[in-house]
Amino acid sequence: MYSPDAPSLPSAAPFTASSADRWRAARTAWRLDSRWLALVPVGVLILAASLEPDTPGVCNEQGLCHEGWGETLAIWTVLAETVLLLLKPRVRALVPPVALALLWYAPNGLVHPLARWSTVLVHVLLTALLAAAELGRRRARQQLDEIMNPPVDFPWTAAGPPWPLNPPGPPPVGRRLLGGLLLAGAVALPLYGLWEQHQWDAVGERSVRVTGTAGESDAEGVLTVRYQPPGGGDTRTAKLDLWWADRPQPGQGVPLLLDGEHVRAEGEEYDLSEQLAFGGLLALPALVLLGSALVHDTRRHRPAFEGAAPALAVRLRADSRGGLLVLPVDAPPTARPLWRLAERDRFYWAHEGLPDDPEPRWVLEHPDIEGDETDYPEEPEPSPAAAPTASDTDRTVPAVLYRGPDGIDPQLLLRPALVQGDPLWVASVVAPVARAPRVERAVRKRREREESVARISARTVAAAPAPGAEPLPALRWELPLPVRVLGGPLAAAAVAALSVLLGGDGLWEGLLRPLWLGTMVVAACARACSWQLVADRDGLRVATSLRVRRYQWRQVGAAAVHKGSLTVRLRTGDDLTVNTRLMAALAGHFGERFDAVRLARTVAVAAHRPDLRPAEALPDRLGRPQNLVNKLVLGAYAVFTVAHYLL
Repeated sequence: MYSPDAPSLPSAAPFTASSADRWRAARTAWRLDSRWLALVPVGVLILAASLEPDTPGVCNEQGLCHEGWGETLAIWTVLAETVLLLLKPRVRALVPPVALALLWYAPNGLVHPLARWSTVLVHVLLTALLAAAELGRRRARQQLDEIMNPPVDFPWTAAGPPWPLNPPGPPPVGRRLLGGLLLAGAVALPLYGLWEQHQWDAVGERSVRVTGTAGESDAEGVLTVRYQPPGGGDTRTAKLDLWWADRPQPGQGVPLLLDGEHVRAEGEEYDLSEQLAFGGLLALPALVLLGSALVHDTRRHRPAFEGAAPALAVRLRADSRGGLLVLPVDAPPTARPLWRLAERDRFYWAHEGLPDDPEPRWVLEHPDIEGDETDYPEEPEPSPAAAPTASDTDRTVPAVLYRGPDGIDPQLLLRPALVQGDPLWVASVVAPVARAPRVERAVRKRREREESVARISARTVAAAPAPGAEPLPALRWELPLPVRVLGGPLAAAAVAALSVLLGGDGLWEGLLRPLWLGTMVVAACARACSWQLVADRDGLRVATSLRVRRYQWRQVGAAAVHKGSLTVRLRTGDDLTVNTRLMAALAGHFGERFDAVRLARTVAVAAHRPDLRPAEALPDRLGRPQNLVNKLVLGAYAVFTVAHYLL
């Protein structure tokens, strides 16, 4: 079926418009099954917080009280429910009833009748919605399984060996190590609390009981107690920050336990809640990191789509964001799409194979590997009057989709070139759970910027020198070294000072709020001050605050400076936007080294004119030293915030 010059689509079962209508009818409630449902538990928590009365707490015989575990269990239940609804596991229809059972039976979890029955109603509706969506998904998948027969050979099975390799890359050691350390810390904190509780009980057993005299309480409720040591001596004082069922009045006796210099009220119990809370906060990012590492490992070691699999013949249309919209084979180009696919790993048909193996074969598309020009279609010259876009939204191409949506196996899509920068033939691993496209409501400002950037870039390409001219010079455009290095540390120092001056007590005001807001501010300032761009023979390289990204010239669609921002538009529809006002001021004093317009013109021309691309390769030292400095600063700020709260 394949020849070195002309691959073709295999014969697969057609997915017609009538089949698509039946598929849509089977998938009930699928539009409501989204990650926005994670806001429902948050709304329940806000309602309960506004209605629930202050809990009296659990008090012992000595009149000392502490918060019951039911309220804490309710908060952690809502948090876990929110996270699971965001992650969208296949068993998510079971999450709301389990959460409802925990909230219903938790002591003092839900006391107010309105909050209690509102929670029941919301969780019953949520369960019904998720169950209906899951049943509809299963019915629709059964219809597809009936259509997708018999199996169709994968493209490399039909082409013959050698087979393409899985995506290269090292194992996720960093994520696995950091996740393991956080998980170890999450386990160690409660264990340390249990050890402290054992020590607390041991001290209580050997302590001596005395009776002190209550004094005044300060504004924060800390009680001052005076007592006489058992062996005699001067009267001493102790500060007791406790929750009393009936606070002792001045002059009233307070039973105390003494062990040397250690003084506490009789009946005071060790509180494990802080260790458990911190352990839970560490466990959440630990599980996220370990889950991400597991997904990455699964992706590296998954089966290489060997043999054959059920498949559908469909048509594809590209959207303006680089996604692929699936249409029935007999539908017009402007028909309503069925679902949207996002490409992950892409393989292309290489007519001359690899450098060390010239046989035609399927090759993994990688940003660091420059493909042969014969494997890509010829691109028309851009017109200065018409703005180039990421794709032609009215053009469709035939394609074969292996395995289809809503299944447990990864999907593979075989198609010819559709968007700019595509090879002649592409086989890509697509999102395992396809979602129907939403109506795009792009804001007017973004649309105006996209059109202006495309128009300016097209005029730049049209005004480029004629063929035979000298190649463009390689350019390096970057913020000054002191700005790149000091942006993150200075922001972290300022935010840390504010957190010390304005921070309050409590878990939210003392830890979570400064940690969350401060990290966002430091990351934003570091990103704004760390830009570096290099345009040379190897393509476009971009360094930001934490990493360096590389793009081949065929991946770049347009570039221009518009309203104080340098925008590089990729053919996938993504944008790289850099504020150039500081650079413009520097260019006015120090010359074209800081001129963003010059860089934008070079990038725009090099993306569309291979004959004018820079012939020089600049040294690859981007991201140094700001990437390392910013990572250390973010880690140091997090450690400082936690230490300041604990100490």
